[in-house]
Amino acid sequence: MDYRSPSPCEAWENVTSTVHNWLYRTSTVRCGCGTWDNDPRTYFSRAFLPLLFASAGVTLLAAPKDFEDNGESSDDESEVDEEGDLLEPPKDTPVRERLWHLDYARIICVACTVTEHSGGRHYSDRNLVWVQQWVLPYLYTISGTAFMLSRSRLCLYEFRLLLVFLAGTMANLVADIVSGRDWHNNVGNTVFQMAYILVLMVLSFLLAPLKKALQWRAEYPTAPATRQIRLLTALWAVLAAAPFVYFVGGWSLIDPYHVQGMLKNAKHSGLESIFYQAPLFFARSFGFIFLAWLAAFSGKTAWAGWILMVVSYAAHIFVPFSKGGHPLNLDLFVLGMLTYQWPVKFKTELAWLMRQYWPLIFGVLLILSTPEVTGRCDLHPLNTCWERFRFRAIEFVLISALITDALNTSDTFGLTRWLNVWALYAYCFHVAWARMLPLPYGAVVTYASIPFFYLLNRYAKHRKKT
Repeated sequence: MDYRSPSPCEAWENVTSTVHNWLYRTSTVRCGCGTWDNDPRTYFSRAFLPLLFASAGVTLLAAPKDFEDNGESSDDESEVDEEGDLLEPPKDTPVRERLWHLDYARIICVACTVTEHSGGRHYSDRNLVWVQQWVLPYLYTISGTAFMLSRSRLCLYEFRLLLVFLAGTMANLVADIVSGRDWHNNVGNTVFQMAYILVLMVLSFLLAPLKKALQWRAEYPTAPATRQIRLLTALWAVLAAAPFVYFVGGWSLIDPYHVQGMLKNAKHSGLESIFYQAPLFFARSFGFIFLAWLAAFSGKTAWAGWILMVVSYAAHIFVPFSKGGHPLNLDLFVLGMLTYQWPVKFKTELAWLMRQYWPLIFGVLLILSTPEVTGRCDLHPLNTCWERFRFRAIEFVLISALITDALNTSDTFGLTRWLNVWALYAYCFHVAWARMLPLPYGAVVTYASIPFFYLLNRYAKHRKKT
């Protein structure tokens, strides 16, 4: 069955059994079919969302602030210039434990993406092993952490991303020409998976000042905010306020019933939320960035990560909206940045508990699951608040395991060294192979290249020794 056709919705409408219960049988049978118990246009949504963000802002300001290791305030030692601008963060920051789990997660997420784009859509459609709740969320969170880890200048960082984007897009273009696809009239489908790299480029550019602010604030937890931080916090407050006014007023930027051209093509793409839910999307996105800036303004607090997580997932649960073909998880990118630089409260204790009692946690996640539901529930939310809570609670736990380093392990045999290189190759070229070869041989060719990267790594190590 082709799940991209409307037949699943027709089948949903003909379901004869109406016996539901709150635990085992959900009222939603397929995500994207049926009616939500709430949507962005209701008075509740238009009141709840601004109150949620306002409450988070007040909580950030009131949260207890962290101090330096010596217990002394750094109010008089802030490294700011005479104009009150932020200087470069110190370079001699203490070396942290190697986060091997980020490498493993990135590799596995790319492997899952290869399967999804090479004919294995049923894995995500049926949410096997909760892939909807960790593959893309982990990719965005890890990308935010990687951005914080990078010591490259922004222009060089963007240039590297551009090279990756061009490599993958050119491979897709060649595949479209070879396979006879109409790439002239569907450029977005040629870009396809490489659009994620464009998103990373935009986010990196927008959030580069926030990166410096978080690094500076980590070094000077209680120092008065610099003029630059104050100005940028005010700027993002204004940028967030504008879409919130539109959202609360119930206004829309476009008429969804009278769209043509590019806007019509965006309906089922990753751009759907930007165009069709613009006030909500930008209110949430800009509001989230503002909260991160407010945290940098008010002082370092280990509670910031948890506060932002509650905001993100509460918004998902109570104000559902369709995200088209891709969830633009800006909130998780920011969360990855912030929780790496400012470890969350009780990080060590939670990591210890998760490692000790993961079988019990696994059992709880199984109970929270909704096995009868099919479809992309990460893109098209479930119909009831209780069902959305169950779905997002699983994601909350899995993201918590990532940001607390509960999943961290080791790499005795150095597998991640060359598997990371394979993952980069696979992400750029798996769609091209899938389009040029019949199913399932595109995926087979991509996975079959793994031994080549192992041998290449062995050869490089041998050359280095000799």
